[in-house]
Amino acid sequence: MTSQFDFVRLLVAGAFGFAGPPTVGVILAWMSVSTYGLATPHHAAYAAWALALLGVSATVPTLVMAFFSGTLADRTNRRRLLRISNGLALLGVALLAVVFFVYPTAHVALPGPAGFFVPAWFLWILPLWALVALAAALTRPTVNSSIPQVVSKEALGHANGVILSAGLVASGVGTLSAGFLLTPWGAVLTLLIPLGFFEVAAIALATLESDVTGIRKGPQHSFARDMSEGFRYLGRRTGLLEITLVSVGINFFYAVAAVEIPLYVDDWLRLGAVVLGAATFAISIGTAAGSSAVNAIRYGRSPGLYLALFVVLTGMTLLILPFTHSPYVAVGTLALFGFFIGMLTTIYLVVIQRTVPNELLGRVFAADEAGSFALIPVGQSVGGAITAIKGIAFTYWAAGGSIAVLGGIMAGLRDLRMFASGKDHVSGRAETS
Repeated sequence: MTSQFDFVRLLVAGAFGFAGPPTVGVILAWMSVSTYGLATPHHAAYAAWALALLGVSATVPTLVMAFFSGTLADRTNRRRLLRISNGLALLGVALLAVVFFVYPTAHVALPGPAGFFVPAWFLWILPLWALVALAAALTRPTVNSSIPQVVSKEALGHANGVILSAGLVASGVGTLSAGFLLTPWGAVLTLLIPLGFFEVAAIALATLESDVTGIRKGPQHSFARDMSEGFRYLGRRTGLLEITLVSVGINFFYAVAAVEIPLYVDDWLRLGAVVLGAATFAISIGTAAGSSAVNAIRYGRSPGLYLALFVVLTGMTLLILPFTHSPYVAVGTLALFGFFIGMLTTIYLVVIQRTVPNELLGRVFAADEAGSFALIPVGQSVGGAITAIKGIAFTYWAAGGSIAVLGGIMAGLRDLRMFASGKDHVSGRAETS
């Protein structure tokens, strides 16, 4: 019975903790882009570089925390760790509200396109956005490795789908609300939305009874040895390594495309924050629908091939965006994009959770975190640079085509398909998990 209640608490904490950073991201991205009015010379180039800097600000803390978060999740009380990470996120959002309340607007010249500048408040939000990103990097592997402690292996597909769907619905509501409220409310009041999300997560974590920590096997080792053991485990399993490296590439090109959505709405569609909120809402709701709908498909026999298929379809949807100036087509396309993202994410999580021992789950998820989520801000930076140089249409053609190619590569990787089907490829031999 405790386990059932703890799953609900973990669901609430994971969902609202997941929804907070995207909502903050929409607010910060739109504030950054809208600083440069459409009449400003080099508007698109300035906005793209500002988005690139916003992405870079999260790179280092995300990467550093990714190396340590999984080992922390496997060595310590995961419940305590989740409370700490959520508290850091709360602090970061509260301080962001203070910055926008003070709102220093003096122009600061920075390297970039000729005449590039940022307002003074932009420099203050960079370290605070980094703090929120650091908290998210600590939370993700901790939540993902905690789920198998409160549900059975048979229920992992539905459990991941429910948590992911709930988080994405909350994220969609948050980003849509932020889009509608930014203009009439301003940034300070709109930040109350993610602040409320993190507060709900804090209440759920305060009532979580189990420490949701995996049972450690064998002797206790030093922190450094435990951390390196996770990477050695990953390196010895060819299929697991391949699926991790491919996810790095997918997240990189996803970030290249996703960071440009504010600029796509502003410069390509020539519309405002409401449409930006609708676009991000569409991605979230589409992903939520896909993460649940995938459980109706019998992907258990060939999960690797289904992963490859959904990756290809994800890339192909992005190729539609440069061909339309209709907000309805664009929002519908982004919903379909999210739908395929939800499907492949749920399959990926289930494959890892069913195959990797729980006492190593945090470290394996953190290895993916180190590559995938640390490269997301890098992808944001690259996306900003490409858009500034080649334009928004080229960015979506490049990102969508690259993701589709990665899906084709996945379909041809035999060890990846074997691992996804429940077999480890270790030191040249396959072992059934």
